[in-house]
Formats: sequence, C-alpha cells, structure tokens
Amino acid sequence: SFFIWEPKAIVGGDMIYAEAFEDTLILAVIDCTGHGVPGAFMTMVASTSLRRITRDEGCRDPADILKRLNFLVKTSLQQDTEHAKSDDGLEAAICWFKPKENLLLFAGAKLPLYHIHYDQLMIINGDKQNLGYKKSKLDFTFTTQTIKIEEGMSFYMSTDGFVDQLGGVKRFPFGKKRFKQLLQDNSPHDFDEQSENILQALKEYKGDNERQDDVTVVGFGF
Repeated sequence: SFFIWEPKAIVGGDMIYAEAFEDTLILAVIDCTGHGVPGAFMTMVASTSLRRITRDEGCRDPADILKRLNFLVKTSLQQDTEHAKSDDGLEAAICWFKPKENLLLFAGAKLPLYHIHYDQLMIINGDKQNLGYKKSKLDFTFTTQTIKIEEGMSFYMSTDGFVDQLGGVKRFPFGKKRFKQLLQDNSPHDFDEQSENILQALKEYKGDNERQDDVTVVGFGF
C-alpha cells in the first residue's frame, strides 16, 4: 500500500482517514473546500466528525457514514440555516474492509474507487452528491457497493488534485483518461514503485506550472 499526500501549501484540504476496529478497517479519502488554513480547518471538522461517527456511534457502513458526515458538517457550520455566511463542504470516498468475509464495501460522495484485476481497470463511481454544502440534501441516501476480494486485486482512491493539474505544452489538465492509464501501467509493480512512478509522472507533467490543488492518492492491494 502507499499514501501520497501533497498539499498545495504547508497545510491543506485533503485528508486520509484510517481506523481499525478489531478485525475490520475503515479507510477514507476526503477532499474539503479550500487550500491552506481554510482547507485545514475543514479537515479538522471532517476528522472530528468521522471519529464521532465511527468510534462513538459505531457506524461502519460507508453509505451510512457519508449520510451522517453530511449531517454533522452541514449542521456544525450552520449551513442548514438561511443566515449561514459560509458554504463549505467536501467530497469523500470510503472503504470498509471485512477480511473474514473477503469483502470490501465502498461508498463515495463524488469521488470514485479505481479497481484493477487481471490488468483490467474498472471505476466504481460514487454518488453525484457532495457533503455539507448549503445545497447538500440532508435526507440523501448514499449507495454502498460490495466487492468480493480476490488475490491480486488492487484499489486506488484519489482526490481531484491530480487530474486537475495543468501541464504540457498547452497547459491542459492531466485528465481522468491519462490518470487511469497511469494506474493501469503501474499496477504490475510493487506499491513502493507505483508511488514513486505516480509522483514522477505528476512532476514531469506539471513542469514549471503552478500547483493547482492539494494532491492525495491512496493505493492498496490483496
């Protein structure tokens, strides 16, 4: 497994959340509004809310976690009221590992899960609903998708900082197509090498262009 976390500034709005419970594990990638200090503040709100949901309330199902996270972020910032001055929120991808059953459960708020097996890449899309914003629906029900884990499978979660990075001669975004090809080309390598290759690809494509956003990529396999 590897974790790539490179904020645009010293601190940022991307975060990785991992929590172990006896024989299960919750792993999440979160993309909060903003960069720098405003983004870091939002990650504190998201992290505190996630701990409350998973530890105190004992919630494990990814779709239920997203629904509770949406409620807690929106009400904590009072963005469920008409007088709210802020309009902040986040996108998220959450996995719940159940190793005894060889299952991975996934739910996403805008963010997908990339899945490679036998050199074939698939995208498991999250719901087209973000969390916490004024327009985010408090009663929205997210979808949990279940994947049977087999040997040789690899999975990836990423915020949009990588695909949105401008580069090349024409300063186009790196793009989802190029990102998917990068994951697929690197999947035969061990995860340490994959991490190095992904970072090198970003560096070469970016060139002298300004960093557009925080960059977070997580890879793990079985």
